[in-house]
Order: sequence, then C-alpha cells, then structure tokens
Amino acid sequence: MTPAFKFSGRVAKGDLRHSIREEAPDGALIAPNYVETTWGSVPQYAATVRDTNTGYDPAGDCQGSFMSAKYQPNNNCYAYGCNIASNSFPQPGRANGAPALSEDFTAEHVRDNAISDGLVYVGTRLDDIKEHAAAAGAGGHYVALMFSPPENAIGGDPEANWPGDYHWARCDSLSPMSWSQKDGGDQVTNFDFAGNPITDPASANWRVNQGPIQTTGTGKDFNEYAVTYGFYCYMFVPDGSVNII
Repeated sequence: MTPAFKFSGRVAKGDLRHSIREEAPDGALIAPNYVETTWGSVPQYAATVRDTNTGYDPAGDCQGSFMSAKYQPNNNCYAYGCNIASNSFPQPGRANGAPALSEDFTAEHVRDNAISDGLVYVGTRLDDIKEHAAAAGAGGHYVALMFSPPENAIGGDPEANWPGDYHWARCDSLSPMSWSQKDGGDQVTNFDFAGNPITDPASANWRVNQGPIQTTGTGKDFNEYAVTYGFYCYMFVPDGSVNII
C-alpha cells in the first residue's frame, strides 16, 4: 500500500484539487479555470495576485490570498515565498516550460527551475545575502530553498517510496533577520516546523513526522517515518520579474 505523504511544495499524487487535468479522473475537474503549460493543464482557483514584500503580514500579503478566508489551500510554500498567490499550488519552472519535476529529482533541479521563473541564485551564506543586498538595493526580497531527497523502500516496503520534496522560506526583514513560511496548504507562520522563530533557515528545524508507514507482510511498522528538509541555498525574488503557476 502506497503511503499518503504530506508535501510542502510538490503536488501529492492523487490530489484531485491540484493535479493537472490530464491526470484527473472523470468527474474530478473542479477548478473554475485551467492554465495551459507544457506540463499539462493546471487547475487555478482564482486569478493570480502579486505583491511586494514589506514584512510579515499574512492578512495583507496578496490581498489575504494565503489565508483560510480566501485561497490558503491552493497556495504552497513556493507561492508564499515568491509573494505571488497563483492559486494553483505553483511548481518551480512550470510557468516557463522548464523540465517537469520527476520522481527522481534533485535540489539542483528545483533551483534551476526557479531560475527559469525569474529567481536569482545568491549563495549559501547569510553574508551572501548581505553582499547581494548591498549591490542590488531595493526591489525584491530573499528566499531560502530547503530540500528533502527521495528515499525508496521505507521500512523494507517496496511500495513505500518517498519521492522527495522541497520547501521555501521567505525573508521578511534583513535587520533584525526574520523569516516566515507556509507549509503546503497550511497557514502562514514565522516559526519553523518545531515552533521556533526563524532567524536563519540554514539552522532552523525542517523535520516532518509523516507518521507510521505500512510495510510488506502482515501488520504495520509503527516506527514513525520522519523526513528532513536540508538547507540548500538562498535566492533573490526581484519585484515584477517572476512568473509562476
């Protein structure tokens, strides 16, 4: 039995709300709009809303689109990180014809797809952000990319395969340094996955308990399976130059 994993960035297999139209079963086409891409027809639940980052403001960001009162379930960590509510559970590179994120994907793949969307690679140190900010000036904000690699045959079960995932956090202030994030369709928060304020994504807690994973044979393996998103890099989101879907 294939486990039902929770994802922060990727669309879960079988997700009727966010799967492309070509992969949705009959009768499951519920989105009011579909956007044509090289990946397929992407369900979109409201028009895209863009904003500029002026600090931690969940109620105000993108006219409140990241909140339950509007389109929280349809915007993931990538949408929040870019401060663009595409209302389509956007995927890096999908809007711009980059290669689709496969089952066997890498952090480099996610980074390169984000670059195709208009993000700019900055580096792996906080000093890289400071140096970039000094040169770039205003007109954008910074994000951090975390990555959880694929893992096969969890607990010895050939069907229990973690396909990997990515997560983004957004810098709301450079001084003092503070960040926030949105875990998949969950609410926006300025805490990491363990409830700690995010002052540096590279040292924050990005561990997710996926719960028990069923194994082959009879019975279940009640050992909790946890995935960890490791810090990969910092990137810059220039205002008005990023396109996601």
